[in-house]
Amino acid sequence: MAESSWPSPSNSRVIDDSQYEKLGLSFGPRAGVVGDFTSPQLVYGDSSGMQVKIASDRYALVRGHEWWSGPTVGTQATPPHASGSTRTDLVVLRLSRTTWDVNVVVIAGTPGAGAPSATQNEGTTGSWDLPLATVTVTSGASSISAGNVTYVATHVGQDGNLRAPSIAALSYVPSPYPGMNVLLDSGDMYSRTAAGNWTTLTQNVPVTYNPTLTGSGGNPNLGTSGGIIGEYNLVDGKWCFYRGSFWFAGTGVAAGSGQYSVTLPFPAASTITNGFWPGACMVRDASASLIGPGTAYVGTGATTMSFYGITASAQGVVTSSAPFAWASADWLAWNITYRIA
Repeated sequence: MAESSWPSPSNSRVIDDSQYEKLGLSFGPRAGVVGDFTSPQLVYGDSSGMQVKIASDRYALVRGHEWWSGPTVGTQATPPHASGSTRTDLVVLRLSRTTWDVNVVVIAGTPGAGAPSATQNEGTTGSWDLPLATVTVTSGASSISAGNVTYVATHVGQDGNLRAPSIAALSYVPSPYPGMNVLLDSGDMYSRTAAGNWTTLTQNVPVTYNPTLTGSGGNPNLGTSGGIIGEYNLVDGKWCFYRGSFWFAGTGVAAGSGQYSVTLPFPAASTITNGFWPGACMVRDASASLIGPGTAYVGTGATTMSFYGITASAQGVVTSSAPFAWASADWLAWNITYRIA
């Protein structure tokens, strides 16, 4: 069996560049800009010409190789064009396995197409790119502005965790593998699935959702000053924490007819044989100055949520006329956790 290990006393513990790369990969993340997201970001535009700026005194890891941007702000040219279509370039940190140096490179895209792909050869030859930013280059442009640069670089935190600046930047995370976790700048955590997708593990920042209220026999009119709002958080890519409310106000208020339902951010899982995903709600009958408790519930495989309301004078499934006749200044608020499909 042809075994080998390095460094080895047999050759005075000398290692070559390829062995150094493999050694570096064994100690942590494969690639990323070192540190948290700071301002200015590593790559940015400032309308100073057909170029992007490279921030000074920044570090990055590329396949075990340390890179430093230098003591002063640098520049990289973005070639102009007059094709009549917009071009998208990709700025990368490239490890050349010819020189074994890491340098900033701008990969020019094709006008009218999307951003070019990074080169990521996993072997011992060729090159390997860490994507940093995409650059929108309009036809005939004379400068690159801050708005033309979208930062997508994966970062390596002091804790060793990978970070991405946005959900869209997850598609640029280098060498993703099933079970890899990436923390967004917002604090949300995403995990790579065996199917090659990113799924939400935790969402620290609530996501706004615009639900719809319907009546089984006719939709209500919430009025000119009425409305419906919602937000949610996902946990472990499976559980949806969903909150919201609707209220009647202003002119044109009409209760509609039939049982009320509110749409869900995600369809519910079909994992309950009997029963529902239960939650809580509160209802207010303004004319009677009453506020009562209730239950929000989601059926197995459902795409909408229903309610059961209770007041001092009545209780029942929430409809256009129950547990009271809905009118101006009445409202319902809910809070529920359910498993998504």
